[in-house]
Amino acid sequence: MSNFPLFAAKAGTAADLPPRVRRVAEDERLGEFRAGHDPRPVDRRSRAWLVLLGLPGLVLLPFTVAFLFDGLGWASGLALLLTAAYLGAAGRVLVREVLPARGSTAHLFENGVVLSSWRTVTPLAWDAVTEVRVSGVRLAATGTVTWRLILTGRAGIEAEALIDGSVPGGRELVETVSRAVTERMLPKYLSRVETGGKVRLGPFGVTRQGIAKDGEYVPWENVDRVKIEGGMVHVDRADRPAGLTAIAAEVPNVVAFGELTRRLRGLDDGARADGESGRSVRS
Repeated sequence: MSNFPLFAAKAGTAADLPPRVRRVAEDERLGEFRAGHDPRPVDRRSRAWLVLLGLPGLVLLPFTVAFLFDGLGWASGLALLLTAAYLGAAGRVLVREVLPARGSTAHLFENGVVLSSWRTVTPLAWDAVTEVRVSGVRLAATGTVTWRLILTGRAGIEAEALIDGSVPGGRELVETVSRAVTERMLPKYLSRVETGGKVRLGPFGVTRQGIAKDGEYVPWENVDRVKIEGGMVHVDRADRPAGLTAIAAEVPNVVAFGELTRRLRGLDDGARADGESGRSVRS
C-alpha cells in the first residue's frame, strides 16, 4: 500500500463509480477507490436552468415558425426574439455546464488511476506508469491554472487529462499523481546512477558526476541549486551566471528529477566535506 497522502476532491465510494470504470479498476486490481476529479462537475442547478430555459424556448418555437409564415410583424418578431433568447441561454448552459468536457475524469485508486472520457477508459497502475508530464496554463482573467497531465505506461500506453484549477482538488490531484510516480521511479534512477549509469530525463542527462544538457556539462560541485517554478526547470551554476534551463513540460517525471538532483548534490556536498576533513570517502 502506498504511503503518500491522497486528496479528497470529491468524496465517494466504488458504488458511485461508472460501471465501466469500476470494471477496469477491478480487472487491473487497482484496489480501493480514494477520490475523483471531474473536469466539469455537473451541478443540479445547471440541469434545472437547462429545463427552465429550454422548455419555454421549445414551446415557443412552433408558434414562432407559424408567425413567420404569416409574415414578419410585431408578433413574429417578439416570438423570434424570445425563442432565440431562451434557446440561446439553454444552449450555453448545455455546452458549458452539462455536456462532458473535453478533459478526462480522473478516478484515483489505492494502486493507480483510471482516466475516463466519453470515448475511452484507460486504467494505469502506479507500477506500470513510466512517465508523467505536467504543464499548466494560467488564465489572466481568473488567475486559475488549467493543468495538462499526460501519463505514459508500459507498452506505449498514454492517457491525458485536463485538470481545471477552478474545480476544488485540481492541484492536489496533479501533486498526488506526481508523488505516486516519483515514489516508484526515484529508487530506479538512484540505483542506475550509483552503479555508474546515466538517467535521461527529457533534455537533461544525470550521472553521479554531474548534469548535462545540449552538450553542456556541469559537475555537481558547480551546481548551486535546481529549482522548478513558473513552468520552468532551472539549474543554477555556482561558477557562472548562466545555467541550464528547460520547459518543465519537456522533462518527464519532473518532480522525480528535482528530487534526484537534490540527493546527488547532497551526496557531492557530503563527499567534499569528508574530503576536506581528511576522512576517507567511498567513491
